[in-house]
Amino acid sequence: MLLLDEITLEQKDFITSDGLFYFSLLNQLRGKGFYSLDEVTILSNMNEDVIERYESCGGWDSIQHQIDIINEKNFDTYIDILYRENIILHMHEDGFNLLKKIDVNGKEISPLSMFRKMDAESVTDWYEARISSYGTGYSSKIIEEEEIDFDDEFINNCQEGLENGVPFDIAGYDINGEEMNCFQFLSRQVNGLLEGTLTMMGGYSSTGKSTWWVTVIMALLYRDRKVLIISNEENVKKFKIKFMVWLLGKRNRYFKLTKKKLMSGDLNAEDRKQLSSVQDYWRKNYKGRVKFISLADANMSTVKKKARENILRYGYDTILYDTFKLDFDSAGSTRQDLSLIKDSRELDSLCKKYNVIGLASLQLAINTIGKLFLDSSVLSNSKQIKEVLEGLYLMRNVYDEELDPDNKKYYCKPFKLKKVNDKWIQEEYVCDRNAVWRMVFPDKTRSGANSSDNGIAYLLKFSGDHCIFREVAQCYPKHGYIQ
Repeated sequence: MLLLDEITLEQKDFITSDGLFYFSLLNQLRGKGFYSLDEVTILSNMNEDVIERYESCGGWDSIQHQIDIINEKNFDTYIDILYRENIILHMHEDGFNLLKKIDVNGKEISPLSMFRKMDAESVTDWYEARISSYGTGYSSKIIEEEEIDFDDEFINNCQEGLENGVPFDIAGYDINGEEMNCFQFLSRQVNGLLEGTLTMMGGYSSTGKSTWWVTVIMALLYRDRKVLIISNEENVKKFKIKFMVWLLGKRNRYFKLTKKKLMSGDLNAEDRKQLSSVQDYWRKNYKGRVKFISLADANMSTVKKKARENILRYGYDTILYDTFKLDFDSAGSTRQDLSLIKDSRELDSLCKKYNVIGLASLQLAINTIGKLFLDSSVLSNSKQIKEVLEGLYLMRNVYDEELDPDNKKYYCKPFKLKKVNDKWIQEEYVCDRNAVWRMVFPDKTRSGANSSDNGIAYLLKFSGDHCIFREVAQCYPKHGYIQ
């Protein structure tokens, strides 16, 4: 019965009266908190009409018979078949001729017999591909066609910044009326996040990739986006805690309650008061605009299915997928490399099709740990992922040697930008070597220079206890490796 929590079946999905009855029966019992099924549970919790129908259908013997002949390990397949058959029925109701034979790769075959060999998503994908192949007299690859001229409308659009993406510079204002800074310089450098594109943050395990996205998401929520998080890494409780401690620190300026303390439940009266304040703020400003889906494994078919459903049905316009994984030796499985490239292209295609902002985390190949200047080579055999991305940021830990001015071999020369006479100049910055630091390399950007162009990376001060990144300075990391 717990499998009911993993699906989005509704009563309208069942065409037979018996199917509808048993689904409704199970759904009601699961809604009351029951985890398993037995006859006493049914008879003790259903009304007389339901019990009468239950008995007329054969009572417990009918249910026991199903339990004996069905393997719950095949649940995903059973559900997919149900969805597929319902898609076929809807096509028939909409007037599609599923029995008329068509030519498919030189063979005459009826759509119905072909669909029965596919999964549900493949059926809809096939029809979409079929329709796009009909042609309209022009290439389907043509997106824009216009004679070049600098008219007033174009100039006005430039002035209004309509070609910019959605900024992730600030997330509103704290209780003192000051800006809650996110990544102001980085956002300005890349011109924000553009709809219809996919941007990735790549980092090694435990560098804080998911936490980095929490900061970005808070900035996007301030810009009225609706964000769908799909994760095969962490559960919803961990994400809730990250959002909560971020708001406690950034909005309430309250740092006594850490992530660890919140998870352990060691809360005093002041902590509860602050949590209630954050709870009220979230419900007033963001409730209904962030949804979380947890996946057991990295299945792109499921990711696309859930993303499409929430985009079309609920209006989500930003998708975060956490995480693509590259945690294997670079000389290892080429098939896994190709799978990651294929999955990234499918996710990018979905973002373009539905014009949403796509975000994703990428776990870098562990055999490249120690490389000081990060570029696409840390993607190992999957460097082609970069081709489909609008933005690629790479993050690693900062080594103490890089913050030591006396270490000429590794010192990264931190600096802050300061505006003097309307010009930005670099002012030397001394980093606190007792703090925790991360270094971010913009390896691919739509506008502005990449790290490979100017040799510059961002230094972020990281407070893992409060899930906060602070964009403190920039630097010139060395090339090479460190042990």
